[in-house]
Amino acid sequence: MAANQVGKTYAAAMELAAHACGQYPPGWQGYRFDRAIRAWAAGETAEVVRATIQLLLLGEPGQHGTGCIPKSALLEVVPARGTAELADIIRVRYVSGDVSTISLKAYSQGRERFQGATIDYLWLDEEPEASIFSEALTRTNIARGPSILTFTPLKGMSTVVKRYLLDKSPDRHVTTMTLDDAAHYSAEDRARITAQYPEHERDTRTRGIPQMGSGRVFLVDEEKLLVDPFECPRHWVRLGGVDFGWTHYATFCECVGSRSRRVLSGANTAVARADPAAACQCREVLAPTLGVAA
Repeated sequence: MAANQVGKTYAAAMELAAHACGQYPPGWQGYRFDRAIRAWAAGETAEVVRATIQLLLLGEPGQHGTGCIPKSALLEVVPARGTAELADIIRVRYVSGDVSTISLKAYSQGRERFQGATIDYLWLDEEPEASIFSEALTRTNIARGPSILTFTPLKGMSTVVKRYLLDKSPDRHVTTMTLDDAAHYSAEDRARITAQYPEHERDTRTRGIPQMGSGRVFLVDEEKLLVDPFECPRHWVRLGGVDFGWTHYATFCECVGSRSRRVLSGANTAVARADPAAACQCREVLAPTLGVAA
């Protein structure tokens, strides 16, 4: 969890290349595989994966072998369908002579594309949605291999960020890196980069601190708050709220509750890219399905 453009993706690419080849740098104290591996590396979209993960692992198109994976170990690059010059599978020779595979994936493919397989190593570059994070992480259960997530927490205190910062576990570790830790920037460069960001983004983009005003507000697990559906008495108090949005969802929330028993029941609807009139109309259509007494 680090600032922007400080080298986190490059560091992760170097580590994946070392695991896939079995060629670890002198003095390496991290996790070691003693066999060829099956790995996944994933990013936000196919185009982003091609411009970041693939570029660092292989080098520029037509110059494969100039990236983090040594040319002497690179056996085959299987092209993907649908996106020009995107790799699907990278086959690498492990030091034993066996073959490691690295499959490139995109979050935009959906959670279903992360199902089924068993892998030894997982690298997620930039923060995925919680459902994709959990599905991808599940792929490492059998092999019990490591997984790494490299990102700048622009989504705020999201479910994924909460998992690392608040849900402590000996199986998880957070490494942070700020702009000041990036030795390839001069003091003048750091000052210029910091000044170019809006004030509310500076801590996130230069220090890797989760952006405030984004992500979850209440960090209690929803499962602890849910109850079975029940019919709400007509005399209960009803409250409604709305937050119109265009680039983000317009959200409606309806709550009913008993003042004496302190019981609260809620339902909500989210609508994307709708003006206020259209959003309200959609809310009226969906209202009968929300399970709240009229």
